[in-house]
Amino acid sequence: MDSILATRYARALLSIGEEDGKYKEYGEELSRFAEAMEGARPDSAVLESPVYPGEFRSRILEALLDKAGLSATVSNFARLLYHRGRIGILGEAAKAYGRLTDERDGILRGTVSTPASLGDQDLNALREALRVYLGGSRIELEQATDPSLIAGLSVKVGDLVLDGSLKAQLKRLASSFAAE
Repeated sequence: MDSILATRYARALLSIGEEDGKYKEYGEELSRFAEAMEGARPDSAVLESPVYPGEFRSRILEALLDKAGLSATVSNFARLLYHRGRIGILGEAAKAYGRLTDERDGILRGTVSTPASLGDQDLNALREALRVYLGGSRIELEQATDPSLIAGLSVKVGDLVLDGSLKAQLKRLASSFAAE
């Protein structure tokens, strides 16, 4: 339920950002503020706790917003979440905002796992092959090393998983022998 709400709030902020042309800046600010709030736990948890008086919690929020140096739009977004009792979904809203802006800009994000790091040339070739395979979207890949893959690579982009590792091929081979 919270992720649905977070996406709704993020979509509303994105709409404002698209109107005034600052959607990327808002996303960066929102992400930075959400990370700061997460890093300030348990202090930031005071904002969600009804144990503390509302005026006290409001002053804490205002102090955090002043320190963060956010635009008026993102500050007002955080205030809206607080006043609606939803400040706890700030981190989810920031993640949803990132997904929505990626979708808007035609960017797909993924992870490539290999036994050893790929060089820039290989990584760029993989990005280009995935871009063609996935219909022309821009591909952003994060590298992860996993020596247990033995050889080859495994790619995850959204819901798509392409596993060309030797480990996966050996598992498929073992399964086919077990089925006989």
